[in-house]
Amino acid sequence: MNNKAVYMSINPNATQKIVNQIKNHEFRNYIPKQPFNTIFVYVTAPVSSLKYIIKINQFIKHPTLIKYQGDGNDEFNSGYKSKYAYEIHSVYEISNHMPLLLLKKEYDFTPPQSFAYDSRYETLTNHILNSKLKLLFTNKNIEGESNGK
Repeated sequence: MNNKAVYMSINPNATQKIVNQIKNHEFRNYIPKQPFNTIFVYVTAPVSSLKYIIKINQFIKHPTLIKYQGDGNDEFNSGYKSKYAYEIHSVYEISNHMPLLLLKKEYDFTPPQSFAYDSRYETLTNHILNSKLKLLFTNKNIEGESNGK
């Protein structure tokens, strides 16, 4: 299994929909060249904090259809949304949220415009992986985690 991760900035509204299980895919117009199965979520302003970890199951590329309901899925299936959908398998909350000022000072972190590989912030990645995490949910529509292909 691939354990690579990326950092992504996601706005508070979309993040809340993910946490509340209203949104079961994260939509983007790109797919990183290196496969990954984990997203470290930096929640954008006004929250401005690293708060969640999303485990993804697979990438879906339009015109492949998403087979179940969720916020944005119909638009993706109709071709009105992004080219790629990252299928959310599970979401964890980082117990000690990390505000932007701390991230910049301690880890030289810059919120990514699109994404950043975990290797760019190796010390931060290790800190997160050794932090206390709370499982918020596992998506019942998805069976197991894949290698992010």
